[in-house]
Amino acid sequence: MQNFMNGRRGVDDLSAALCAIGVVLTIVGTVFSIQPITYIALAIMVWALIRALSKNEAAREQENRAFKHLVGRIPVVGERLGGTSGTSGTSASSYSSSRPSSGNTKADDLKRQARTAKKMWKDRKTKAFLKCPTCGQTLSVPKGKGRIIVTCPKCHTRMETKS
Repeated sequence: MQNFMNGRRGVDDLSAALCAIGVVLTIVGTVFSIQPITYIALAIMVWALIRALSKNEAAREQENRAFKHLVGRIPVVGERLGGTSGTSGTSASSYSSSRPSSGNTKADDLKRQARTAKKMWKDRKTKAFLKCPTCGQTLSVPKGKGRIIVTCPKCHTRMETKS
């Protein structure tokens, strides 16, 4: 039993992604009672397990490299997976630096949204968050202060709200 994984590849990035997709599809299929999606999810997870236990390391390495190259082209996801290491393609970091910087890119917007969501989650017990009806700016007000008048710092619209 100790030598069972000798000569086997184990779980790589593609197998982990397939398992994650399988879990998401299983949850969707279960929540919405869609039986075929659950079967597809099971097949995807079995495929990931077969890949992890395969002894054909060269083929699995080639599949994983192709997967990393494909995912490395996606701006935010590619950076998180380390780009396309080991391939001749452009990595995510060189890809993003070779693009002309025209102010806010989609990657910058996603990073800003992630920071905002993290801050909102952290302050969820002490602050209430609302959007300005005029400009859409997200405003934070202290919770539990009753009816208050809030002024938007961006467009100076005044509104009355309950915190």
